[in-house]
Amino acid sequence: MALLCLGFAARLNAQTYRNFESRQSRPVCLSPDGSLLFAVNAPDGRLSVFDISNAANPAPVLIHEIPVGVEPVSVNVVSNDEAWVANQVSDSVSIVSLSERRVVATLHCKDEPNDLVFAGGKAFVCCAGTNELRVFDVATRSEEAVIPLQGVSPRSLEVSNDGSKIFAAFALSGNRTTLLPAGLAPPQPAPTNPALPPPPDAGLIVTADDPRLFPKPLMPDHDVAEISVPGLSVTRYFSGVGTVNFIVKPRPGSNELWVSNTDARNLVRFEPNQRGHSVDNRLTRITTGAAPTVAPFDLNPGIDYATLPNPAAKATAIAQPMDLAFEPDGLHLWVAGFGTDRIARVRASDGVVVDRVSVHPVDDGTPQTRTKRGPRGLALQASTGRLYVMNRISNTVSVMDTGTSSLLFESPVGSHDPTPVTIREGRGFLYDALLSGNGTQSCASCHIDADRDELAWDLGNPDGDLDIVTQFNPIVGTDVTFELHPMKGPMTTQTLKGIESHDPLHWRGDRPGFNAFNAAFDGLLGGSQLAPADMDAFREFIHTIVFEPNPNQNLNGTLPASFPSGDPNAGDPLAGLDIFVNDFYVPGLTCNTCHALPTGSNNLIIPGNIMGSPQDVKVPHLRNVYQKRFFTGSDIDPSLSGFGLTHDGLDPDLFTFLSRPVFGLFANDATVKRNISAFLHCLDTGTAPTVGFSKPVDQTTLAPGDSEWNILQNQAAGGNIDLVIHGEIEGEARSFVYRPGTDDYLSDSDSFGPLTRAELELLISTGDAVVTLMGVPDGSGERLGRDRDLDGIPNRDEPLPRLEIAIEGGLPKLRWPFDEPFMVLESSDTPGGSSPWQTVTEPRSTSAPWIEVQESGLESRRFFRLRRP
Repeated sequence: MALLCLGFAARLNAQTYRNFESRQSRPVCLSPDGSLLFAVNAPDGRLSVFDISNAANPAPVLIHEIPVGVEPVSVNVVSNDEAWVANQVSDSVSIVSLSERRVVATLHCKDEPNDLVFAGGKAFVCCAGTNELRVFDVATRSEEAVIPLQGVSPRSLEVSNDGSKIFAAFALSGNRTTLLPAGLAPPQPAPTNPALPPPPDAGLIVTADDPRLFPKPLMPDHDVAEISVPGLSVTRYFSGVGTVNFIVKPRPGSNELWVSNTDARNLVRFEPNQRGHSVDNRLTRITTGAAPTVAPFDLNPGIDYATLPNPAAKATAIAQPMDLAFEPDGLHLWVAGFGTDRIARVRASDGVVVDRVSVHPVDDGTPQTRTKRGPRGLALQASTGRLYVMNRISNTVSVMDTGTSSLLFESPVGSHDPTPVTIREGRGFLYDALLSGNGTQSCASCHIDADRDELAWDLGNPDGDLDIVTQFNPIVGTDVTFELHPMKGPMTTQTLKGIESHDPLHWRGDRPGFNAFNAAFDGLLGGSQLAPADMDAFREFIHTIVFEPNPNQNLNGTLPASFPSGDPNAGDPLAGLDIFVNDFYVPGLTCNTCHALPTGSNNLIIPGNIMGSPQDVKVPHLRNVYQKRFFTGSDIDPSLSGFGLTHDGLDPDLFTFLSRPVFGLFANDATVKRNISAFLHCLDTGTAPTVGFSKPVDQTTLAPGDSEWNILQNQAAGGNIDLVIHGEIEGEARSFVYRPGTDDYLSDSDSFGPLTRAELELLISTGDAVVTLMGVPDGSGERLGRDRDLDGIPNRDEPLPRLEIAIEGGLPKLRWPFDEPFMVLESSDTPGGSSPWQTVTEPRSTSAPWIEVQESGLESRRFFRLRRP
C-alpha cells in the first residue's frame, strides 16, 4: 500500500453511543460528474463529501461533513449539489444541499428506509420494515405514491438501463422452506450416541410444495421485484435468485440483472452435516426478457467442504457478497466480499472470479478480526480506474487501482468516529468468515447484521450429549432441573439485539451465557474456538446492540387507540396491556407472570408439559414480535416467510398462539386475543419512538406551540431522548442541544446563545433561521449537538492549527501540524476570499510533526486558509 492514513480521534465512552447495527445498502456513491465522492458516516450521523477531482492524488480530500439523521445507510445524488440520504433509524430521507452545507428538506418514510434511486423525475425509497416503495417528486418533494411489495425486507434498489423500470431486491426473501409440524413429520432418527434417550418429537424443515403439508401454504418465492416507472406499479417478480439477497445491479448494455446473495442450506439436517457449509455465497444472473432465466454462480466453486480446516480455501474465499460495480463495458464486475475483506473481479460471461484484492493489509487467510475492514459499498470512477470501497466495520474508505489490482489509500470516512473501542474491536467476530474452517461463513451468515434470516435450522446433533440445566424458579420457589436433548429439531434464528441481561440464552435456555456459543466456531463453522479474551470481546460487542423504535407506537411513546389501524379485526392495545398484566388466564397466572414486562421475559425455562410442547423452552422476549408477521400458513393468503412464532416457527400469529388450550379463559375469547396481540405489536423496544424523529422548521412551517416540538422537548425532559438542532442561524451553520433543566438550547459556541425556544422561533419567523430538530439517543445530545469529540471545547470554538507557507522552487509549500489531518486547505485569488475559495487537492505527505502540501502551479498570487470540513 503506497499511502495509509488512519488518523482516528480518541474513542468515546460507550454510554454516549447507541449501537443499532444498521444495514448499509448504498453507503458510497459518486457525483454525476465524477468529481465528488459521497459516503455515509453512520456512527456520527453525517454525510461526508470528498473531492476526488485530482487524478494525481489517490487520496480523497474530505471537504464537507453534514449532519443528517440517525444511522444513515444509503446515499444517492440528484446533481453535483443535491444528495439524498436514507436514515434507517430516523425513518427519514435527508435532502442535502452542498452549496448550503445543510439538510434543506426531510421526508418521513416509515419504516426503515434502506435505499433510494431516481427515475422519471421521481425518487423511489424502499422501506424494509413495511415492504413498501415510497415515491416522491424530486422537484416538489411531495409524496406521489406508496407501492406495496410482496416480499420481505426490500433493501436494495436499482434503475434499469433505459430508465423505465425499478428493481427491488428482498433481503429476507427466504427459500420456500417451512415447517412440517410434529405429528405430520416422521419421528426423528435414532441417536448415534448410545447413551442418549430417544429424541423428542419435532417438526421437519421441508419445501412449501411438500405433499405432507396441510393446508399447503401459498408461498411465492419473490426475490426481486420489477416496478414500472411510468405506471408506478409492480409488473412482475423474479424467483429462485437467493435466500438472502443483498444488492441488485443491471449489467450495462444488456437486459441482465445481477444479484449478490447467499443461499441457505437449511434443508440439510443436523449440525455435523452443516459444519463449514451452511450457506453458498453467490452471484445470480437474471435475464429479464419475456421468458426470464435465472442462473446462479458460486463464488467459491470447487471447495472441498469435507476438508476442515481448509487453509487453501480460506486463502481465496469470497464470503457474504455485498455491493457490485460493473465496469462500463459490462464485461466484468467487482464484488465486495464483506465476510473476507476481499474485492473480487468477476467475468460476466460465466461468473468466474478472475482476480481478488484484499482491503486488509494482511491477506494470508488468517483472521485479522479485531482490525477487520468489512467492505460493504463500491463506487467505480471509470475515468481513472479507481474503485472506492466503503468499509463498514472499520468505517474507512479504501481506494483501489483496478488496473493494477492494488490498494492506493485508506482513510477514515469522517474527521471523527465516535465508535467505542468495545464495538470496534468486537464487531469483527460476528462477521469474520475467516474464523470458519474454510472462509465461507460467519455467525452473520444466519444472524444477518446481528438480526434474523427469517429461517429455521435443525442444528441438532445425534452424537451429542444431554445438556443438564438447573435454574431457580421463583414462581415455585425451588430449583428446577431440565434434561435437554441434543436432537432439538428445527429452531428459528433469533436476533442478537437486546440480549444483554437475558441469560440463559437460546430457545431452550441451554446456553448459560453468550460465551457458551464459542463451541459453534468449531461445531458449526468448522474452525477453532476463540481464545477467552476474544470471546469476551465478542460478547461485549453483542451486548451493545439495541433495538430500533417500535414504529407502531405513537410518537410520544403511548399506545395507539387500535392496531392494526383500519383493520376490522383490530385490537385495543391499551385494553391488551391491562389484560396482559392483570387478568388470569388460569388461576394464579397472567401473561406477565412469565412474559414479564418491560421486555416480555422472566428468563425462566418452562417445562414442555405445561405448554403442551415435547420440549422445555425458555420464555422468549417479545420486543420484536411486531416484525414476525409474514407467515400465514394459509393456502389462500400468501406467506412471504416460511416460519412464524414459537421456537420452530409453527404459529402464524399471536391469535393462533393464544388459542392453545393452555391459555384457558383466553383461548376462546377472540376479543381478548386481538387486544393482547395489538398490545404486543406495539410493545416498547427500549428505544423511544422519538429517537431519530426529525422535525424541519422554517418560516413557512413554524406553528405556535407546535405539538411535535412539544413532544420532543417533553421526551427529552423525561430522559427518553436528547434533543438537538441543526440548521442555519443568521447565515451561519449552527447546532444546539436542548437543556431541559434550564429549558433552553446550548449552541456549538460559547460565544453564541444559549437561546430559548421563543428566541429560536422569533429568528425562524423573520427568516433568519432554518432548522431541523431531531431526537437522538439519550446521552448523545452533547456529542451530536455541541461538542463532537467531547473534549470540552464546543465545535465552533475548536482553534484552527497554524498554517505555514514556504517557497520551494518558486512554488508554495504549505504545512500544518500532523495531529490535524482533516483540515481543508483552500486558496483564493483575493485577500479575504472575495473571489471563491477553491479546495487545494494536491497530494498531502505526512512527516512528523507536519502535514505538507506542495502546490503544483502558481499563475498569480494566491491566498490560503484552513477550515474544518
